[in-house]
Amino acid sequence: MSSKNIPDGFEKFIVDSPFDNHFGDIYTKEIDGRLVTGFLVSEQHLNVAGNLHGGAIASFADWQVLAAKHQENITAHTPTINLSVDYLSPGLLGDWLESHVTLQKRTGRMLFTRTEIRRGEDIIARSNAIYSIRHS
Repeated sequence: MSSKNIPDGFEKFIVDSPFDNHFGDIYTKEIDGRLVTGFLVSEQHLNVAGNLHGGAIASFADWQVLAAKHQENITAHTPTINLSVDYLSPGLLGDWLESHVTLQKRTGRMLFTRTEIRRGEDIIARSNAIYSIRHS
């Protein structure tokens, strides 16, 4: 995929972990004070049927913590406690997908979030997650 397929205003998010590097590029853009993440579906994200693999959707859904941390100005490590994903329609090669996150609640030690993963206005998946806030 070419960077010309990335919508205006999205910037590559730099992360240096082996798994995330294998997944591929994630992009972010602040819209109305909220962080939206996005990625382009490439061949490495496809299943045997040629659709976006459910595991790739779940991996992308887990990035919803980035938006919650941005909103709450959290720099601490936030491991996933629980992640549930509902698959509503298939993602396809070349799709630009965005995660639109709502922070449902923050406690002293946890974040509760939900996201809609969208292709344009079409919601292809939705997810709920709980993250631990690890204070140093």
